[in-house]
Amino acid sequence: MASASSSRAGVALPFEKSQLTLKVVSAKPKVHNRQPRINSYVEVAVDGLPSETKKTGKRIGSSELLWNEIIILNVTAQSHLDLKVWSCHTLRNELLGTASVNLSNVL
Repeated sequence: MASASSSRAGVALPFEKSQLTLKVVSAKPKVHNRQPRINSYVEVAVDGLPSETKKTGKRIGSSELLWNEIIILNVTAQSHLDLKVWSCHTLRNELLGTASVNLSNVL
């Protein structure tokens, strides 16, 4: 679950960059056999650009996937957001779930 707001008033041009304030709240992955306490974080990518990929802080040993963190992103009205929820492990991280949002459908 996430909420978002744009810092620019009025209607933005399709390729004009503006800041998007995204609040990453929580996740409910469909994985039923996960450990009762996991270390997790969320990764948000704008248009697949590494320079516009941000992560929440890691939640250590939590039984709930809850972050309540704000991430500031530079987007256009046509941007596409990819959100990934990861479980942190010693050798490699495990993808728990994904979501995608086309901002043209939301803004």
